[in-house]
Amino acid sequence: MSLELPPPPRPWPTQDGMPTTRGLNFYVADPNLEFVCSTVMEPEVLARARPLLVEMGAVAGDELDALAAAADRHPPTLRAYDERGRRVDEIVFHPAYRAMEQLAFERFGLAAMSHRDGVLGWPGRVPHVVKYALSYLFAQSEFGLLCPVNMTDSTARMLTRFGDEALRGRYLPRLTATALEDLWQGTQWMTEKTGGSDVGALTTLARRDADGAWRLWGDKWFASNANADVALTLARPEGAPPGTRGLGLFLVPRHLPDGTKNAWTINRLKDKLGSRSMATGEVTYAGAVAYVVGDVGRGFAQMMEMVNGSRLSNAMRAAGIMRRSLLEAVFHARGRAAFGGALFDKPLMRWTLLEMLLDVEAAASVVLNAAVMFDAWDAGAEAAGRLLRIVTPLAKGWITARARAVAGEAMNVRGGNGYVEEWVNARLLRDAYLGAIWEGSTTVVALDVQRAIVKDGALAPLAAFIGTRLDGVRERHAKPVTDVVRAVLADVERRAAAWTTQPPDTRELEARPVAETLYHALATALLLDEGQTLRPQRQDHHKLLVAALYARRWLVPAPPGVPAFSPSALESLERLVDWRPIGADALAAEAPVRD
Repeated sequence: MSLELPPPPRPWPTQDGMPTTRGLNFYVADPNLEFVCSTVMEPEVLARARPLLVEMGAVAGDELDALAAAADRHPPTLRAYDERGRRVDEIVFHPAYRAMEQLAFERFGLAAMSHRDGVLGWPGRVPHVVKYALSYLFAQSEFGLLCPVNMTDSTARMLTRFGDEALRGRYLPRLTATALEDLWQGTQWMTEKTGGSDVGALTTLARRDADGAWRLWGDKWFASNANADVALTLARPEGAPPGTRGLGLFLVPRHLPDGTKNAWTINRLKDKLGSRSMATGEVTYAGAVAYVVGDVGRGFAQMMEMVNGSRLSNAMRAAGIMRRSLLEAVFHARGRAAFGGALFDKPLMRWTLLEMLLDVEAAASVVLNAAVMFDAWDAGAEAAGRLLRIVTPLAKGWITARARAVAGEAMNVRGGNGYVEEWVNARLLRDAYLGAIWEGSTTVVALDVQRAIVKDGALAPLAAFIGTRLDGVRERHAKPVTDVVRAVLADVERRAAAWTTQPPDTRELEARPVAETLYHALATALLLDEGQTLRPQRQDHHKLLVAALYARRWLVPAPPGVPAFSPSALESLERLVDWRPIGADALAAEAPVRD
């Protein structure tokens, strides 16, 4: 598909040297997103999605950004009792948050579009890849609300897959509603004081009444979207064995069918560093009525399917934060004069911006290609599910960790203003730190990658996927890059083959470096594949150069004291930012070589 890329936004120099992105259309300003969408979406899908992406880009760059700033300044509060002293556990939100809910759940239907036909006028259900592209734009202004959106989406998905007919009939229509007055938001609560990532240590107990009804007793320590109407939660049925194998998955409604409040209380709300717009609390079940979801003996396995989907959403949100951070940094550097010239033209500033750009383009490619796998898996392709099993934790592990560094660099670019809450940088940085904790810390996710390799045999399909992308690269100047990826992938395969004979402590120490290397190999292969598509369209080596520089930065790192990027690479930055054609000579000069 031939692309007609929009002209890049160019901030005019301002008298005070403080340019702002407010009012910018975040989709139109992002030729990279436009191009990646053209590679992962069928032409008819992109044609239908593009007006929606343009609309979301306009909302994210203006209305949503203002609402998000207000909601961040005015976090929710807990109203435990009403005026008559009755326990109500009501969470009171600022009007800005309610307006953002209207945008996410109602105007764009982000939580419903995977479950309900016709959302946004789509024939049938909106593909995951379109949902993730829209959410990527939304995340550039608001991170916190996408947690309730994703958890409502995930609750509906879990009920569809594992719930009985009665549960689906009662709850799915409300979880997938696109009118706020009809919507019941969902959530999933696992974390307890006894163990965060060690879910098998949880103590919430499930008991059956004489009439066979289940009731829960216990505490949940980190209950996100605490105002939800429906919670999926793990609990141990009385008499069940210890560890994760003894856990059941239960649906716990906030209100019972007769309208009475269920027996759970919100003890307090967390005072969080970031994601302040969204309510996170501490919850106690005191005999709360609950309904079994699926097989009561497979609760943990069922919940982990939800967690894997949520991890991809988490990676997408972190990728959005990185993109917004780069946008802010580029706008500031171009509009700010320092030491006799534009800040953008200073070599070390170009170095910083180039490294950010590489991370941003790689993350967008990984997330949207994973969304394509999600669509294929939903359509019944088992191979896509096996691939998604490892790609999702790879994406979550690296992108959420890297977002902290990229957001921090963007704050550094803006200087003192970046540290002031009136600008967006402080909020981006605070939100970025949560992504690496949610749904498993970076270390826990790296161990999950290792588990996917050792127990699920996931390395072979990933290596085959990467190899297919490398096989399609015909540009001769890119061959050194493909050689590097093949070499590091072969090294990972050798390391992984030895894990079964290594002591657990030795094997565990390799989990994170191997996971990070696999992410970089995947990202480079996708960038190369995109480059092979772009080159004949516009005689543009943009993506091939990005792939080469990305490999040079992460797969063949420079020795200590040696610059990661050459002066010629830094000279290409303006063309890369503006998506002006890159010649083959620039690619030839930057191809990495691995010893």
